[in-house]
Amino acid sequence: MLEGKLDEAGLTPAERALMVYVAQITKDAARSTHADVQNLRAAGWKEDQIAEAVYITALFAFFNRVADAFGVPSQDYLSKGRMTP
Repeated sequence: MLEGKLDEAGLTPAERALMVYVAQITKDAARSTHADVQNLRAAGWKEDQIAEAVYITALFAFFNRVADAFGVPSQDYLSKGRMTP
């Protein structure tokens, strides 16, 4: 999953649909449509779960932009094969 290979990540269809959606809103949230959200509902996600995914995605984007603006150096966790310090 860290490499973006969703087909090899062992995700359920619902999890994969959510990952595709959060990638979409990360790249261009303004292009999200009612149909995109309806696909998540059809996959079994509830309104509060969809909203939480959007909030978390937006917060990560916010934190990354703030860190970039202040010149916080990358911790480069992904290339070190670990997710925690």
